[in-house]
Amino acid sequence: MQAPVSREFGMLSSRSAPIPMDFNAFRNWALAASRRAALRWEDATADEMPVMYGQDHYGDLHEIAIPPVYLRHARGHIGWMTQLLPVEVASRSLHRLCLRISAWTGDGNTYKDLSTDPGRTELLLNVVAEPGRHEVWQGRIDRDMSGLPRLGSWHEYSANEFSVEGPLLELIGNALGHGNGKRGRTMPAANMVLGPYDVPRHFFPDWRGNACGPVDWVPQDQSVSSYKATFRPEQSGHVILSLCCFFSPSYSLDGHIQGALGALTNNGNIEIAGPRIGERSHLFDGPLDNGRLHKYQALWRQGNILCELGLVGPPGYFKPHQLDGLAAAQNTRLQGELRAPLTSAD
Repeated sequence: MQAPVSREFGMLSSRSAPIPMDFNAFRNWALAASRRAALRWEDATADEMPVMYGQDHYGDLHEIAIPPVYLRHARGHIGWMTQLLPVEVASRSLHRLCLRISAWTGDGNTYKDLSTDPGRTELLLNVVAEPGRHEVWQGRIDRDMSGLPRLGSWHEYSANEFSVEGPLLELIGNALGHGNGKRGRTMPAANMVLGPYDVPRHFFPDWRGNACGPVDWVPQDQSVSSYKATFRPEQSGHVILSLCCFFSPSYSLDGHIQGALGALTNNGNIEIAGPRIGERSHLFDGPLDNGRLHKYQALWRQGNILCELGLVGPPGYFKPHQLDGLAAAQNTRLQGELRAPLTSAD
């Protein structure tokens, strides 16, 4: 469905424009992605993690997972869809969504938890929507004696606001209502920053203001895409900032890095030792806000891609080894996207 990403010397050198995808093609891609995921589910008694697939105004495809912090509560996906999803729609320029979620049918009068009903039916549910249109698709999951799943054929389910899926339709519709057109291309950079399963479990993406989304200072004529993801705990004051800018080949990235190093040094930051990341990397620590906060920061490049990672909190809260570990996780995401783009429809 999507044009391949061209490669040169192990790095993304350019990005072909995706083949235009209409609603039907997006639905088919999302259902195929759901099927591939379902065939890897091995726990027959677990509710699988909700995932949102999206398509943006640039034709790129997205996969958005619910942050672990929401899973501490029953029906935590409702809070996720109310609080964070509208921001994801706006910051990623999304205009189509597909919610992938597991479901059970059974004897609700006898079994409060339907997964314990021996006569239950396990379903994979997909709610596909764009402004003014929605569809609900279900596939039955059957398992053999080993617990490995088989997914039956997809069947469209007639759903409206009065059905069991009605609240989901409303939440997805409300989220799509926050779309405001093109803010700046975010793929593949959005796959090259930390995700909610990379950071401590009590951190989650910050939905306030412009904490997540394309990087404002990057001129669009000099970049292919950019994305920043900001994570914080429920009690703010500690921040993890992950950033990726995928520049055009003509951009002087080494000159940009030299300027950043000078600015960090002038602001009292000290370069520290650490593992090498990418083709060139620098790690710093230093005070922030007149010493009230402390920041560890890493920046590195891979070809024409610039990554940054910042850990900010009260002095002593973050440690240098956490910077090393999270930078390694972000670089693993970058390398994975270079090898096999998550946005492809293969």
